[in-house]
Amino acid sequence: MVKPTARGSATRSEPLLRSLLVLEALSGMAQPASLAAVMARTHLPKSKAYRALRSLQDEGFVDRVSRQGYRVGGRSLALSLLIGPRPALLQTLRPVVRWLSDITGQTATLHLRSGNDRVLALGAGPKQARSQDLPPIGERAPLAVGCGGTSILAYLPAEEAKEVVSAGISSSESATMVDLAVIRNDGFALSFASNHTGTNGVAAPLLSPLDSYPLGSLAIAGPARQLTEAKLREYAHPLRRACAQLAPHLATMLGPNSSERLDALDVAVRNLIK
Repeated sequence: MVKPTARGSATRSEPLLRSLLVLEALSGMAQPASLAAVMARTHLPKSKAYRALRSLQDEGFVDRVSRQGYRVGGRSLALSLLIGPRPALLQTLRPVVRWLSDITGQTATLHLRSGNDRVLALGAGPKQARSQDLPPIGERAPLAVGCGGTSILAYLPAEEAKEVVSAGISSSESATMVDLAVIRNDGFALSFASNHTGTNGVAAPLLSPLDSYPLGSLAIAGPARQLTEAKLREYAHPLRRACAQLAPHLATMLGPNSSERLDALDVAVRNLIK
């Protein structure tokens, strides 16, 4: 589900942002996706969802596949090469996320911060899991709710964390400054059915080695009946080791003090889709 922005429905009604939200939703869905499926994911009425898809299609960001529906187009893929994590980074991250899932038999995910939210950027599930049972790539949730977010939030500078906590998240599961202090002391965060009913999880932060700024988090989650608090705490140890291994690579590519040169593509995006 694509969640509303902090500014609410007034911002969501803007055509440009609506198109971006539709593209974000489509990117995390099995494709081709029908108009009805896009409507269900974005909670947009048919007319607005169709207009957004049509405008994206006209510009090459989305392709229509006959009557089967829509899929991400070549221009979006080219744009992702310009602004997204580089392939070398993904090659480094994927095996570790897969390893975490394999040794625990649960779902392992990597999250990146996006303002007051966290975004699921990479995931791996148990071998027997169905794709529809896994959380979708691009899923957003408030930083103050769920271990994937609170493990990031706890390591933000104090004033920055206070702003996020006081941003108006109305949930009994929302973290407080006291909760964040406990997470920093433990080095990991726990959650019990915070984002998904019947699902518990544990997450640890991916900290920049230069200044300990949180770039994201790694999480392990699964059925509450399997993941008791004791089991979650047991999983925290390999999770923190994985974070220590991946954080320097993430900081090199995405951190504020990145030493990696990020060159633009040497051909125009439009040339890639003609």
